[in-house]
Amino acid sequence: MKKFISAMLAAGLAFTMAFGAAAEGEESAEGAGAATEFTVLTDVAPDSWYYAEVSAMAASGVIDGYGDGSFRPERIVTVAEAVTMTARMTGAETGEADGYWCGVQMDNAYRSGWISEADAARTEMDKPVTRELACKIISAALALSYPAGTVLPFTDAGEVGPGYLSSVMAMYANGLIAGYEDGTLRPQDTLTRAQAAALLYRAAHLGAEAGEDFVTAEGYSAGQIIDYYCDVGLGAEYGGDEDVVIKWAVPIRYSISGNATDEDLERLSALVEALNAVPGFPGISPAGDSESANVRISFVNTEAMAAECGGAYNGYVTVNWNGKHEITSGVIYYNSEIAQELRNSVIVEELCQCLGLLTDTYDHPESVFYQYHTDADWPCALDWAIIELLYRSELVPGMDEGAVRGAAAAIVR
Repeated sequence: MKKFISAMLAAGLAFTMAFGAAAEGEESAEGAGAATEFTVLTDVAPDSWYYAEVSAMAASGVIDGYGDGSFRPERIVTVAEAVTMTARMTGAETGEADGYWCGVQMDNAYRSGWISEADAARTEMDKPVTRELACKIISAALALSYPAGTVLPFTDAGEVGPGYLSSVMAMYANGLIAGYEDGTLRPQDTLTRAQAAALLYRAAHLGAEAGEDFVTAEGYSAGQIIDYYCDVGLGAEYGGDEDVVIKWAVPIRYSISGNATDEDLERLSALVEALNAVPGFPGISPAGDSESANVRISFVNTEAMAAECGGAYNGYVTVNWNGKHEITSGVIYYNSEIAQELRNSVIVEELCQCLGLLTDTYDHPESVFYQYHTDADWPCALDWAIIELLYRSELVPGMDEGAVRGAAAAIVR
């Protein structure tokens, strides 16, 4: 199917604490959206052990790069930086206060018990954070606990400070620290930015670490899912010159006009119901009236299709996005003169592509995104997987392929 998108211009880890490490569519001629806010970190290589976690954290704004575009993964993290990353990860307020760039989050950390004056006085916020203190900050922020009978297996477990023992045990019991290969924990050692980023990411995604929150598709490998998303979901087949993530951030409200059959409407309703079950998807429902709709669905004859879309297509979709690569509106045309069996397939394809999956492919004939129509009239397991992947919070509008692959590697199985 031809797709049309118009972009609306708008203004080796030695310390293996099971975290490894830490710090801070369819063809349109109107051009691509404004530059994405996603920052490419120049010194975070795709083959680095921390690439997936750091890329996802940077994309979501939990960690920042430096002015020169670097991340400096081996730089030591301070107490203030560790608290700031934890605050961002948990959604706690951050900001300047009392003359300190991190005053808001540090005050919250002291009040909430993440740290105490004994851990770091307010005049010592810039000192390096130790691994045991990092355990305390994270376990307190995420309210982690450990079962009775938990025993630390590390040969230097006795060196863990009394004020940190319960926190270290909670991190260990939740699978977040494993120690060094020699059996030590080294609780007073410092953390690097790479180590802290990975630790925080994995701590905040404990459900996924336990295998409860992965994107999967029976019969397909993680690599196949990620590759297929990158083929279908980055940019648009026509009219977009940026191969980046675009997605809806607001609910879709659609109106329907034209010569739709009862079977057309039943097919649409069934797909809408299924889409609303996708985790993270903002939702789709009929609009109260055409004026309040942000997606207009029109069933038109072949002549009208050619006039509206420049060709006698079976189906056609156009979406508009803003400078943040968030889709804001769309239009879908269905040719009402093609056979009902084919139209069932086209109805599913175009609505799924309106979600931000705007490129047809020549692989996987079982998919509704396959360039040549087959008998696929409902999303297959692979299709549902890439729809779910698109609407995971880890995939941020504006991410390029490298960032997508890094983020997806942590959540696709």
